[in-house]
Amino acid sequence: MFGFSGCSGAKYKVDYNGGKSSFENAKDSYKAGEKVTLYYRFIATDTDYFFYVDGERINPDYKESKGYIITFTMPAHDISVRVEMRNSMLYVPETDKTASLTFDSFDGGGPSYKVVIDDPSIVTYDQTKHYHNENHDEMAGSGYTVKIEFFGLKEGKTTVKIECRSPIADNFDAIYDVEVDGDLSVKITERETVEITP
Repeated sequence: MFGFSGCSGAKYKVDYNGGKSSFENAKDSYKAGEKVTLYYRFIATDTDYFFYVDGERINPDYKESKGYIITFTMPAHDISVRVEMRNSMLYVPETDKTASLTFDSFDGGGPSYKVVIDDPSIVTYDQTKHYHNENHDEMAGSGYTVKIEFFGLKEGKTTVKIECRSPIADNFDAIYDVEVDGDLSVKITERETVEITP
C-alpha cells in the first residue's frame, strides 16, 4: 500500500483519532517499512465499519477470534488510522452505479469470503455482514449474510475471485467478470465456480 525509499531506523507516529484503545496491538509509533497488524474487536451488532489508513480506505480481513484485522506497511511519515461506523439497520439505497454480491454463512465454522481483484485500480469494494437474528450473541451457529458491494474507480474490465473457505461447509472459488463503464457504473457477470477440496 505504501512505499518508502532507503533504510532508516526512524520511527513515525500513528494518530488513532482518539480510538487507540479500540485497537489491540496498537503502538504510538512504528519504523518505516515495518509491517503493522492491528485488531479491532469492539464490534457492535448491526453496525458496519470502514477503516482508513493515511486517508486511504482499506478492506480488512476478519476472524471470529480476532475481529477485524488491519495490516499495512508503515511509510516514512506520520499517519492517521481512522474508523467510521454506520448503523446497518438504516436503509441506504444502492446507486445504479454499484453492484453487489451476497453469500450466506454462520458463526462457528461457517464460510469466510475473501475478495481478490485482479486489477484493484478499476474497482474496489466494501464487505459487511448482517445477522439474521438480532439476538445472535445468545445463539450458537447464528446465520448471517455477507454482502460485498463493488464501486467503480475507472473505466475498464477486470476479474474478481471470491474465495469461499470453511472447515465444515462448502469450499469454492467463484470467478466473476467485472466491467466499469465511463460513468463508473459496475456490471458483474459470473463466469464459473470451481469447487475446492480442503
